[in-house]
Amino acid sequence: MLKNMRRTHFCLAFVLSVALFFMRDGWAQEVKKPQKLRIGIPSRSMSSFPHIVAWRQGFYQQSGFDLELIVVSSGIPAVQAVVAGDLDFTTTGNVATLAALRGMPIRNVMVSSIATDQTLVVRPDIRRVEDLRGKIVGVAGIRSISDVSLRLLLPKYGLIPDVDVTIVSLGGSGVRLTALQGGKVDATLLSAPQNKAAVKMGFKELIFMKDLRGVPSGSLSTSLRKIQNDPDFIVRTITVTLRALRFMKGNKEETLQLMSKELGIKDREISSMVYDDGIKLYSDTGIPSDASVTEEIAIAKEILGISRNVSASEISDWSFVRMALKSLKQ
Repeated sequence: MLKNMRRTHFCLAFVLSVALFFMRDGWAQEVKKPQKLRIGIPSRSMSSFPHIVAWRQGFYQQSGFDLELIVVSSGIPAVQAVVAGDLDFTTTGNVATLAALRGMPIRNVMVSSIATDQTLVVRPDIRRVEDLRGKIVGVAGIRSISDVSLRLLLPKYGLIPDVDVTIVSLGGSGVRLTALQGGKVDATLLSAPQNKAAVKMGFKELIFMKDLRGVPSGSLSTSLRKIQNDPDFIVRTITVTLRALRFMKGNKEETLQLMSKELGIKDREISSMVYDDGIKLYSDTGIPSDASVTEEIAIAKEILGISRNVSASEISDWSFVRMALKSLKQ
């Protein structure tokens, strides 16, 4: 009798422990429900590609994120969406810098590229920048990276934007390439892969913007509210992006396959050119040089007509990327 009671107690204890285990496991799964992460990108291009790679490789999922990449072709709406809380991050860091200096509560917290990959692509008969006088040039949108870059470029060659050259807002790189191909514009700024596709169509890369501007590109920018209230969220996002950059640099073939699938670059020659050019621009640390930040501030001050001294802390906060680098080492 006693033996049977002990066996019964043991069975009950075992069943109870199993039930508690599954209850605890179910509770843990509920607690670990993926966090929504919304990142605004100007287009599906090499500048935003690290986030696509991280998603496809499962890095976001492993870090507890449910990623949503949202295309916002113009930089200003993307910044406004971040400030409003509709986006967690935008990748248009140069536009975020301008917004921060205008008093908007946004900061750059990481850069994925040390310089822009944009090039000025023109019709074959245009041989010099000066030949753009009286011509039409397409950009993504007002205050977009392409718009700001073009307005900095033209005066260096004696051309006044909106006077000597007509600047029109068209949208993403794919739209601008179509406009160039259809003769609606004479030139446009294109990022990879559209710039290489344009070259294969017979157009010409006239100016590489990285030679004109040494400022970082492809940043992660977020709101001051996010910085103050959810620093762990920022560090985890940056860590994922750094993992993607390292993966791309160390795995060319797999990256080329992803470029074909995600960016639609089916031409092996073009994809290889895009990779070889782009990989040199991706940052190893996510932190730009002091010189590039100083140059970015100087450009922004010129655009906005600001004469006062501006500190780097007014536009950026690199403390989160430093924490992310430490976590990767561990």
